[in-house]
Amino acid sequence: MRRIWYNTESMSGKKQYNEQGMVSFLVTLIMMLVITLIVVGFSQVTRHNSQEALDRQLSAQAFYSAESGINVTQATIVNYIKTNGTSGLATKTTCNNDYDPTSAAGSSPITPLSGGVGYTCVLVNPTPNSLQFAASQQDSVIMPISTQANLKSLTITWAEQDGGTKTTCSGATDGQFVAAAVWSADCDLGLLRLDIVANPASAAQNATTLANNTISVFLTPRGSHSGSVNVGFGGATTAYIVSGLDAKNGSGVCTNGVCKVTVRLPDNTPNYELRGTTLYKDSKSVAITGSTDSGPAAFRGAQAIVDVTGKDQDELRRVQARVSLFSSGSDTLANAIAGSQDICKHYSLLPTDNVDFASSDVCN
Repeated sequence: MRRIWYNTESMSGKKQYNEQGMVSFLVTLIMMLVITLIVVGFSQVTRHNSQEALDRQLSAQAFYSAESGINVTQATIVNYIKTNGTSGLATKTTCNNDYDPTSAAGSSPITPLSGGVGYTCVLVNPTPNSLQFAASQQDSVIMPISTQANLKSLTITWAEQDGGTKTTCSGATDGQFVAAAVWSADCDLGLLRLDIVANPASAAQNATTLANNTISVFLTPRGSHSGSVNVGFGGATTAYIVSGLDAKNGSGVCTNGVCKVTVRLPDNTPNYELRGTTLYKDSKSVAITGSTDSGPAAFRGAQAIVDVTGKDQDELRRVQARVSLFSSGSDTLANAIAGSQDICKHYSLLPTDNVDFASSDVCN
């Protein structure tokens, strides 16, 4: 580095040296370093944002690939059930091939799309340990409950509405349906109604057999309960089950917007039919698990869990869906009429049934 010296003469006769050129050089060098760091920082931010955008695009494509695998597998299952029913559906636990309902190893190898985009793994479980569905006030869900051994109990969980924060539920009175306004004042949880038919194949023979094998259970989201509630078929047709039940008949609890109740069954059949609906509030998440004489229940003929992994370059997305294995999954007539007080009902087939409602004493 060359240093420039200026020789000046002061009034005292001594020589002085001016180094202003050196200071300017250092200031310029520092400014260049700062600008370089700023440019490098912006470049890194730009490169990071570009990589994030690319990752999001690849992730979306991997997700769509997984969805396509779900749709392909669902179509395969539906086509098989139309001809063969649900009894022969195989469980698939390996990834390499597409699903073949008759083979645990699958069928032909999975062929990715151009550029390596596609789904890479298909898993299918036709006998899951849980069933899931959404229940509403306007519609009811109907599904078979069939297990590998006699069913001893069902554990049901259901959640509050999305965004709900009212969980006191003091208006949920035992054995009484209160007005909707009273319920909604402090409760965002719905009252879950389950109609359960034991051994439906034999119960459908006549009205008496059906009544003796049917029970309607109303699951109310309360924090405590006194006394015992008998949950049995044939006698009383209605049982009010709330959180805090005794161990003899069932148990349950409601915490953090989710209620959990265990219903103990007679333990004499592995086959039931269930209809679920809600009162007051809808529930987007109802889950059912069970226990049998041989351990946790594996439900057959109701739902299959399809698990597919999609891939695009180095991005992977895993999607899991439940496929219904039965055709009639809903009932649009949940109630002909419902009220919170005693009410007189009269049904007629018009126009052949010409009943004068104004003068006929039809309720007596």
